[in-house]
Amino acid sequence: MTSYRIGIDVGGTFTDLVLLDEESGEFHHTKVLTSNPNPAEGVLRALDHALEETGAASENIKIILHGTTIATNSLLQRRGARTALITTEGFRDVLEIGRQIRPSLFDWRAEKPPSLAPRRRRFELHERVQSDGSVMVEPSDEDYEKVIEKTLASNPEAVAVSLLFSFLNPAHEERLLKELHKRRPDLAVSLSSRVLPEYREFERTSTTVANAFITPVLTNYSAKLEEALDKRGLVAQLRLLQSNGGLGTVDALSERCISTALSGPAGGVTAAAFLSVRQSLGDCISFDMGGTSSDICLIREGKPEWTVDAMIAGFPVRIPMIDVHTVGAGGGSVIWVDSGGGLRVGPHSAGSNPGPACYGFGGEEPTSTDAHMEVGSLQTEFFKEKGIPFRPEAGTEALRKVGSEVGLEPAETAVAALQVLNHSLAKEIRAVCLTRGFDASDFTLLPFGGAGQLHACAVAEELSVVQVLLPNAAGVLSALGASLADYRYDFSRALIRRSTDVIQDDINNGFNQLERLGHERLADFPARDVQIERSVDLRYVGQSFEINVNATRNGDLFSVAEIINDFHRKHEFTYGFCDPDEPVEFVNLRISAFGLTSKPSGVLKSAASGGVVAREVFVLSSDGKKTAYWQIDRAGLFAGDKVEGPSIIYDAFATALIPAGWAGATDESGHILLTQVK
Repeated sequence: MTSYRIGIDVGGTFTDLVLLDEESGEFHHTKVLTSNPNPAEGVLRALDHALEETGAASENIKIILHGTTIATNSLLQRRGARTALITTEGFRDVLEIGRQIRPSLFDWRAEKPPSLAPRRRRFELHERVQSDGSVMVEPSDEDYEKVIEKTLASNPEAVAVSLLFSFLNPAHEERLLKELHKRRPDLAVSLSSRVLPEYREFERTSTTVANAFITPVLTNYSAKLEEALDKRGLVAQLRLLQSNGGLGTVDALSERCISTALSGPAGGVTAAAFLSVRQSLGDCISFDMGGTSSDICLIREGKPEWTVDAMIAGFPVRIPMIDVHTVGAGGGSVIWVDSGGGLRVGPHSAGSNPGPACYGFGGEEPTSTDAHMEVGSLQTEFFKEKGIPFRPEAGTEALRKVGSEVGLEPAETAVAALQVLNHSLAKEIRAVCLTRGFDASDFTLLPFGGAGQLHACAVAEELSVVQVLLPNAAGVLSALGASLADYRYDFSRALIRRSTDVIQDDINNGFNQLERLGHERLADFPARDVQIERSVDLRYVGQSFEINVNATRNGDLFSVAEIINDFHRKHEFTYGFCDPDEPVEFVNLRISAFGLTSKPSGVLKSAASGGVVAREVFVLSSDGKKTAYWQIDRAGLFAGDKVEGPSIIYDAFATALIPAGWAGATDESGHILLTQVK
């Protein structure tokens, strides 16, 4: 019996779905416009389309893997739960005090966003835990009763609890949880000792409040989606993609919903990392260009770069996540003229409603999609097949209005806008590489998303990148990545101590405690399918930031001395210097527990439809001249078929623009590896 898994990615403009045959590797993909304000409607519409088009039986769908922007949008739009905060007496205003870092260094008018837990819903518990975890002030029953009465009187939908040094001694937070649930069993309560058991009072409190704010939103969304799936006869269990690129069950993530906050780009990076290994590409630049934004991530030795620091809607959030740099440049990015008469593209986007002017949904602002339509690089028939009316004349008129401000015709405006966009993308990718100590020309560019392959070769030329992989199903690669992801749960434990005071047993015992949590969370997985990665955060004494270093090699735990030596080496690589004589401080122990999912044994490929179908079209080039391109249906390409520019390779959901000077061949998976030959 054929079994399938479904990967879903909800973007700002489109919702993508992949139906993957677990054995053969063949997949069917579909794309619909994202439904706002309820994205579940678009998810279900895409699911119904996929089942209808393939004839797959509901009982054969084994699992549904969902990347979502619900948490991110909830924070960006401030549409979350009514949230209260309980903190240690004297620390009610920690969210306002923060770290005295202005949002914009030279803008004295810049303001921090209002707190997700306003002061009238912040309450203090008479308690105090010291920096060694010992209790200085033990709250009485009356103290607990008083703060809980005040909190519940504020009629919260969620409560965040963040007490001083609770990451060393969580007893008071656990007591508050117990007492709150006695009175309100259904109340969403987030404890900082569970959400982020690390030091840094402001970031820990901010992350816990953000977690409380989004938890009811995400749990309600998941419950309603599961109910709708059940009505369709789908027995599959819903899984959510996290910001770290791993999957988690809805139940397991219920007390740490913030881990899904930046899961949107994670699916695509997961797929790119998978392809970098399978295609033996070496180090890659993942370049995901969708309708609203572009996401850039470096992949080294088959693994994405990751971080624990993020700002979401102006709020600091510390969670393990794939280190993605997001740029406001996508297919829906608006073309406009600034006050100095310069042509600009983005960051504002037309989104899915009303969308680009040429979509015919009433949009009046020209976008990069309108520019591509004007120069001739898009296939209008595919838009109409997806229910988009597509009115080229509307796009031309929108370009005319903007172009008239700078004395350009619509075609000239389109060419100039695409040049601006390509230059901006190249600049951002170069900056991502340079700030991490790398040269972009040493990487392979791996573009995907609906618009990524339209810009890939032009961006690669600016970066002196000579190799570009055009993956099959690029327009839905993030959904495919979700379907290929492994389970992953991250755990951390504070160990704030100078290296001279750390003994090996401190490291061993700390990791043993974390590993037990990982194995408990992955109890359903056979031991052979569970992997544990260990790492340590360290810094020089007096520094305000840490560097994460691996704590194992080939499964063997490093000694304290080896960990410190690796820290010095990584510090020198990252910042250009190190000082082995400077005292080093341990900060956190971390583990990532992976439950490895089975991968298709066959070649990952969407079904081919026949021989090559090609026709000659003309595209307006950057020099303003029309150039003849061969327009080729990607579904007709088979392994070994040669591709060279100038040509346009298209499928239902993405288009690749290959200028002269680039050539390559199609492999058995339908991927095209291009090399710059000029």
